Amino acid sequence: MVRAEVLVNYALRSLLLCAMLASFSASAESVFDVMPTLDNISRQLELSPEQEAQLRPIFQKRLSELQQSQLLLQRATTPQRKDEVLQEAKKAGDEFNMQVESVLTPSQKHEWREIRSGVREKVKERTEE
Repeated sequence: MVRAEVLVNYALRSLLLCAMLASFSASAESVFDVMPTLDNISRQLELSPEQEAQLRPIFQKRLSELQQSQLLLQRATTPQRKDEVLQEAKKAGDEFNMQVESVLTPSQKHEWREIRSGVREKVKERTEE
């Protein structure tokens, strides 16, 4: 069950990191503290062992992508390059979400979408402060 919590944690962190990449002004501490607890997420999604096994490499790849995007964004020297990095990160995020949803049941998809929406709203509120 610990691995499921780690995977869910990676998923939420990836969602939040995308939002941070897009906002430039949010600090990790001010955004990460809006994340729901892992226990709540695990209970909400009720991942099976098979789902965990399928999602593990997806989440690991996404975390790596986000770390790379953050690095590229920090190194970007022009607004155009920053835009390109953000576009690539968004595309990768969309692909990540499609892959995650392909593993989830219909009810889990619904919960996943609600979680994503709630996290986005909280991140948006934080980045506007």
